[in-house]
Amino acid sequence: MPFDAAPDQAVAARLAAWLIRDARFLPGNLELLEEFCERVAAASVAIDRVSLHQRAFHPQYRGVSRIWRPGQPTEEKFLDHGLERTATYIESPVRLVVEEGLSVNWRLDGNEALPFAVLEELREQGFTHYVMEPLVYAVGTVNAFAWATKAPGGFSPIEMQFFRDILPAYGAVSELKALRRFIGGILTTYVGNEAGKLILDGQVRRGDVREITAALMLFDLRDFTAMSDRLSSRAVVRMLNQYFDCVMGPIRAHDGEVVEIMGDGVLAIFHQGPERSAADACSNALAAATEGLAALSEHNRKHPARPLQAGVALHYGTVSYGNIGSGDRMDFTVIGPDVNLTSRIERLCRELDRSLIMSEAFADTLHQPMWEIGHFEMRGFAKMQRLFELPPAELGLSP
Repeated sequence: MPFDAAPDQAVAARLAAWLIRDARFLPGNLELLEEFCERVAAASVAIDRVSLHQRAFHPQYRGVSRIWRPGQPTEEKFLDHGLERTATYIESPVRLVVEEGLSVNWRLDGNEALPFAVLEELREQGFTHYVMEPLVYAVGTVNAFAWATKAPGGFSPIEMQFFRDILPAYGAVSELKALRRFIGGILTTYVGNEAGKLILDGQVRRGDVREITAALMLFDLRDFTAMSDRLSSRAVVRMLNQYFDCVMGPIRAHDGEVVEIMGDGVLAIFHQGPERSAADACSNALAAATEGLAALSEHNRKHPARPLQAGVALHYGTVSYGNIGSGDRMDFTVIGPDVNLTSRIERLCRELDRSLIMSEAFADTLHQPMWEIGHFEMRGFAKMQRLFELPPAELGLSP
């Protein structure tokens, strides 16, 4: 509810109670910042701009910057790794707050020179007062919280104290949201989206597994050992990342889940479910496989001196999906005879000089014409396995 009193300690206490009691249930820090600012404005504090600059632990970005203005959509930017070395960061008040732990406070309604370009820009926009404080998390991360006004005379001492009284409570809830996002992001990064959700939902005990029926894919890079022997470790890592970019992007694009990265191998599953039939799951897997191979071909066209060749196996079957391991060290993965069969099929790609081989179960589920390669004996399987492939023209590759 809007506050109808001046921003004194009683109002700060009410806002802190809202933060701890209700705001912690908001979806994330974007929603938290928006509702917090609206409540502060309702407490008769003339805020015309509030920004929060948060550190992030994410493989794709280093931080998040959010800027709230009354009556406008909140601006949200995800900041690249290496930000600390850019002029934008070095020549900003954020660096003083984050790296040196300083509280900064500038009046903008005079004519004196200002130390940062952003302050000059805010002065030109009519702002009169700008304040930035460290927002320190319990884990030690230092973030920056800033507020500014266009009110004549700037913020009063009471308003300044109001913010300093409320920021610890805001920081506690903000850290909770950031940690939740961090944990979810790290789980998605290292075990995949579906497995990450299951772990967050409590599937963490050894032996917590469930059977799922899905399309299985195994991509494997050829001649990796020989390349590793003749290349520097830095070059090997760069080559592997290029390879993963080619094959993992299509997996994500077609709703697949990378379950394991095994050296130079990528094991993925494509779920079926209430909204996705078995044929849909296999079609997605096939599309991801062909697009991955096409991406490798395009890479080789651009980099003919160091080509990347891979084989991919596709199978449809039932696997056990969940936790295996010992003590407090677990792996969330898929196991079972159908995973083993997929691996055996992939090994035939090199022996038969094929880029893509499908099992009979996979080909039958697709319900479209395939080329039969033949019947093959697989180690560990009593039954001969009938294998299939697409015509080379459909793969977009040379025969």
